[in-house]
Amino acid sequence: MSAFMLYIAPNNRNYLSVHDKLKLKVRPYLKMILLYAIVILAALVFFNFKRGGELLHVSNLLHWDAEHYQTISQHGYKGFLVAFFPALPMLWKTLSCGPLIISLLNAVFFFLSFFMLLREFKVRNKIEGLLYLSIPSFLFFFLPYTESLFFLSASLMLIGLNRDKLMYVCFGLLLAVLARPAFTVIIPALILAEVLQSDWRSALRNVSIYLGVAALGVLIVGYIQFLDTGTWFQFFTMQQGWGNELQFPAFPLTSWSDGIIVRLDAVAFFVGALAGSFLLAYIVKPSLFKNTKLDKAQVFTFAYLGGITLTVLLFRGGSLFSLNRFVFATPFIIVAFHYWMRQNITFKGSHLLLIYALISAFWLLFGSYVHIQEFLAYSLLSVYVLLLFAIKANANLVRKYSLLILVALNMALQVLLFVRFLGGQWVG
Repeated sequence: MSAFMLYIAPNNRNYLSVHDKLKLKVRPYLKMILLYAIVILAALVFFNFKRGGELLHVSNLLHWDAEHYQTISQHGYKGFLVAFFPALPMLWKTLSCGPLIISLLNAVFFFLSFFMLLREFKVRNKIEGLLYLSIPSFLFFFLPYTESLFFLSASLMLIGLNRDKLMYVCFGLLLAVLARPAFTVIIPALILAEVLQSDWRSALRNVSIYLGVAALGVLIVGYIQFLDTGTWFQFFTMQQGWGNELQFPAFPLTSWSDGIIVRLDAVAFFVGALAGSFLLAYIVKPSLFKNTKLDKAQVFTFAYLGGITLTVLLFRGGSLFSLNRFVFATPFIIVAFHYWMRQNITFKGSHLLLIYALISAFWLLFGSYVHIQEFLAYSLLSVYVLLLFAIKANANLVRKYSLLILVALNMALQVLLFVRFLGGQWVG
């Protein structure tokens, strides 16, 4: 009899077969994913019916960056397209398929890496897992965008750091460099994680390897684009041509759209600024965190979130377009929020009122004061963000319902963003 099917004591989980142990570990996640998929698909079908059956047409997957990636896959690099990195278009070209297949493949990449991440960081609460799935910007994992490949690569890096497996980190880093130009933030974040959490010999060795892997990735990107354009590393000059250069940000901060999109980028800015400030305080004033010990993966997480937020702020002149993708459509937001969920912190009602006031003051950076309608809109946004803190309230009912309301609001927002994208409107 196969060892995989051998039962010594069927009533004891310690003696279950490998097959049944795997079922016990996977089944809760599968139920959670199935519930999420049913709700989202049902909502999209409803809106498709309301719009005469045109919303869910395959051609609607090819808006914005998705169209550019398809063009590269079919015709190679030319003109401004060198700003886009080659991992997704090369995969698309190899498969020679339509946008629907690429979107489904991206969904597979995402769910596999999402499952690995939840298992690695021991996210056992199904409502917490559902909260992550419902993050509005997660819609990009089901579109012909690079988000799924980046999520997979960053998850490998996080798992590698958590297990101290250098090979995982290097493979993830190489894939990340090929997928998008985020290495300018990833490398400093990795260096900081090594410097803070490793002895100097290990840190020096690992950082040297990371720099070598990143250089290899940049060289591969440059060579692929050189074959089409005859010019090396043109993506650097193209970024400058789009205005992505060091500059003082203009206030109030803006995005490429108004209404819900600029407020979504505002929340991303708030979360990134909070993550960066927390890590900075942890480094500068360690005495405040005597009972807190960040590991490599957590330092990497907070460094990335703070770093990408600061980079967008300083290199785009105060326009935060796509920041919600860079902050929320990543595994870093899961690791950061899971860390927050595990902290032994509780807030009284007076604390939550103070937090609400501070959040409302933060929106002044986005011109919440210019009109009463803007003020009211940002006041509602403050309530939404306050839910992130209310889940740590000292009252059980407040914690429970804050989490459930946050999941429901997130799902509604995610569906809204899906509808906007499929309708050709900018979502980041």
